[in-house]
Amino acid sequence: MRPVLQGLDDVAWHSVDHAYGPALDTPGHLRALLSDDPEVVAGAIGDLDRTIHEEGGFVCPAATAVLPFLAEVVPLLREDHRAAVLDLVARIADDGENAEQVDDGWHAAWAEAEPVLGRSSGQPESPA
Repeated sequence: MRPVLQGLDDVAWHSVDHAYGPALDTPGHLRALLSDDPEVVAGAIGDLDRTIHEEGGFVCPAATAVLPFLAEVVPLLREDHRAAVLDLVARIADDGENAEQVDDGWHAAWAEAEPVLGRSSGQPESPA
């Protein structure tokens, strides 16, 4: 079994944009999802929601870059945190279908992550 978040440091986060510019803080948010402290995990989910989800008009490159890591981490999260991350991903996926601007890699990343995330949710799969 490969280590969790393997390849995270291989992403050129300085050239991947989120809502506030380069996504340099994103690896820290992803790592924080693995914390034993529920408040740290909840904070990381909030930080990711604030930075990678741009409601309605745009799916940013950071959302695409984060998606495979979220698919990897979601099954490891406790139920309430898993639900919050799946909600975030579902909102981004919905934007991926309806937004005026969608990162070029989003649809391929979603096609790969959707089956994993669907299994993690126990719910019907999100639109995309």
